[in-house]
Amino acid sequence: YGDSRNPSPLFASYGFLDESAPATFCKVMHMKDEMEELGYTYSDLLFYKETGDISPEVYDVALYYVLKKNDPSAANDFYNAVMTGDENTKAQYQDQYWSYTKEELQKHVDHTLLLLAKWSAKAASYDVNTHPRAPLILAHNNFVKDTFFKVKANLDMM
Repeated sequence: YGDSRNPSPLFASYGFLDESAPATFCKVMHMKDEMEELGYTYSDLLFYKETGDISPEVYDVALYYVLKKNDPSAANDFYNAVMTGDENTKAQYQDQYWSYTKEELQKHVDHTLLLLAKWSAKAASYDVNTHPRAPLILAHNNFVKDTFFKVKANLDMM
């Protein structure tokens, strides 16, 4: 029923949080079009719980998102490299535009952490008798928050 790498879909569908999952979806819903254009799914775009590592597909989507906004020609070339599996060209683009990819991911992580704090404060204010899922929502938010803080630490050190 769930993705063993990512607890969010199982949580959203069935209200069950698998805290043994090694990763969570990186929450880049604002990059959904780019994700789909590159042929990726939410299950490809992961942040890893223990290490704060970022799946390579996240870097691809973030760079493609930046390029589409700022350099459509480069975006098209990068798209073709992803679609044809041209790892050398992909690496060249990732190197050339690394600072922009990093900045985009840092903005996303920081914004998501602010939202998680807001949502968690709201869920914590609920009476458990009338909102019995509030503790589960808080547990999920903590799982995501802890993962995002590790990702943030990694990005800030890069």
